[in-house]
Amino acid sequence: MCIFLTTQSSLKYIIHLSETLNSMSKGNLQQRALETREDELGSIAYSINRMAQQLDEQIRKERELQQGRMDWIAGLSHDIRTPLTSMMGYIGLLKTGAYENEDEQQRFIDNTYNKVVQLKSLTDELFEYSRLTGSSITLDLRQIDIKNLLSQMLVEFEPLARKHELDLETVIPDEPLLLMLDPDMIVRALDNLFMNTLKYSVKPGTVKITLAYDQDQVRIEIENRGGPLLPESVSRLFDQFYKADSSRSSDLIQTGAGLGLSITRTIVEMHGGSADLHYEDGTFIFSINLPQSEA
Repeated sequence: MCIFLTTQSSLKYIIHLSETLNSMSKGNLQQRALETREDELGSIAYSINRMAQQLDEQIRKERELQQGRMDWIAGLSHDIRTPLTSMMGYIGLLKTGAYENEDEQQRFIDNTYNKVVQLKSLTDELFEYSRLTGSSITLDLRQIDIKNLLSQMLVEFEPLARKHELDLETVIPDEPLLLMLDPDMIVRALDNLFMNTLKYSVKPGTVKITLAYDQDQVRIEIENRGGPLLPESVSRLFDQFYKADSSRSSDLIQTGAGLGLSITRTIVEMHGGSADLHYEDGTFIFSINLPQSEA
């Protein structure tokens, strides 16, 4: 009698598992098997539930990525259409001679040129992103002193920062820090972060750049004060196709395709490192972590 009851219980549980799997196969990934046993059938139920959870999370992420891609394409189309419309307007005025004097003519020419520069920035960013995400890209690794490279970049960056009412505060060690890097790639990654601070810093303000190290890695931090950022934006700012509210950017800086931070993270990860953002009460700390070269 005891064996019969045990068999009946197992049979009912197997039927329950079968019905659960059938429901999941029809797309109901919220369905879960009852985990009421501690034998092999209970282990199967646990595995079924973990599988359903992982599939559900994967599908959700793919949908979010697809939606982000569509939003990004719509935003990019707007970003391209806006300067093109302005260029067509200015060129039309120049073509028909609809300007009052040479100064106004020159202003139309300058405005048209600025729009061309904006379009070039967009296309360059798209080209770089396509190149980095291709399968044929390889790094030209060399032993580079990251301290010297960063210092040289800051010398070039400081006049631009000053123009945008930003002071630079640096904390950089005296001793050389040798890393195996592709210098052109790392320059691009850092430049994207520098330009990001110009776009979104509160002005006037201060940008603090710190270079630190331990026995395992080198860390570069760029800290600035900026506008409010939603928690969702903090977690997704490095994501592909994600672009935070562009209204916070400076009108004095040409905006790109919204791929700059994603490009930075891709480059850093290709070097075996990581790129992160810590945000709290208007303070942004972007960090790049790179592994130390082996002795």
